[in-house]
Amino acid sequence: MNLHEYQGREILNSFSIQVPDGMIASSPEEAVEIAKILFKKIKKNSLVIKAQIHAGGRGKAGGIQIAKNLDEVYEKSKNILGKYLITPQTSRKGKLVRKILLSEDVYFYEPSPPIEYYLSILLNRDIEKNMILYSKEGGVNIEDLSNKIYREVIDPILGIQLFQTKKIGFNLGLEITENDKSLKNFSLFLFSLYKAYINCDALLLEINPLIKTFNQQFIPVDIKIVLDDNALFRHKKYDLIHDQDDVNIIEQKAANVKLNFLKLEGNVGCMVNGAGLAMATMDMIKSCGGVPANFLDIGGSADQKRVEKAFDLILKDKSVKTILINIFGGIVRCDTVAEGIINYFSKIDQNIEIPIVVRLQGTNEKVAKKLIQKSLLPIYFTDSLKEAADKIQEILHLK
Repeated sequence: MNLHEYQGREILNSFSIQVPDGMIASSPEEAVEIAKILFKKIKKNSLVIKAQIHAGGRGKAGGIQIAKNLDEVYEKSKNILGKYLITPQTSRKGKLVRKILLSEDVYFYEPSPPIEYYLSILLNRDIEKNMILYSKEGGVNIEDLSNKIYREVIDPILGIQLFQTKKIGFNLGLEITENDKSLKNFSLFLFSLYKAYINCDALLLEINPLIKTFNQQFIPVDIKIVLDDNALFRHKKYDLIHDQDDVNIIEQKAANVKLNFLKLEGNVGCMVNGAGLAMATMDMIKSCGGVPANFLDIGGSADQKRVEKAFDLILKDKSVKTILINIFGGIVRCDTVAEGIINYFSKIDQNIEIPIVVRLQGTNEKVAKKLIQKSLLPIYFTDSLKEAADKIQEILHLK
């Protein structure tokens, strides 16, 4: 589950990590009222207005702006809210900005400007351990600095150790002297940050930039947190901060009926049982010239109703020109899938003219084939993936 920046700030603040003062607004008028409070509280001459979307690169796309008075707050909020922000991490359509974060300008610290760093904690699945990535050069161009990023592997049993926080600090250029406590402060900050990462069951906690102020304090300016969906049952409070507006409606409906569904930009709808078989099926579709319209795994315990729901989800996608059903009948019997398809067609009023290619192999495949042939539906029954691929090519006129 992706969190917005302001939600990430709330989590870090709950672990005693200093974050910039800020408040959320949903309209230019609300932004002005919040700005009055913040200007009075922080006693600075500028605020930062930040679009709250699940994508990076907001600054380059105009989603982060400085306002120095209430008039600028109103105008710049109006220019961001309700607009689609297009960044390198969004689709061509972009992401609709429904909320903005009004935040104190941490670059306003005196007498010297802050120093920027990059820091992230993430799960490295290849080695099954957490890893800290960090760099002396944080900011908007971090993607171009891959050769300047350090890595530190954290033992999952021991957790982060003091020598590791010092090593990271030294690599960032921090020192400990009589008048400079930056390395000590950084170690305390990193311990708290790792604690936050572990306790909220995050898969990623990224800070870019992390700044060191003139008084040797470390403040995360931009925060990105991704929580592990499989661990959300341990954190009921996070259900309240889940942004339903940013969830694909079809994907949410699929999750509600225990279907693993992901919308893709293609023309061949897929229904498969098993994630591995689904990936292989999608590769096959690509190899024969088609483009998968979705990833859909009905799971090993699917029944007729779940098959009907899966079929309905695929047909709601207007870009689908044909449907491929690839089932290996083990726990899920082939005749159960066939009956689910036939039942779905019997319940709808309109005729569906989209060609359906079916490959059913395994338990009761002969029964399933007889059921489909008897139904007289526009379904092409195939015995192999090669035959299914050829049929898709024929339907889409790719041969």
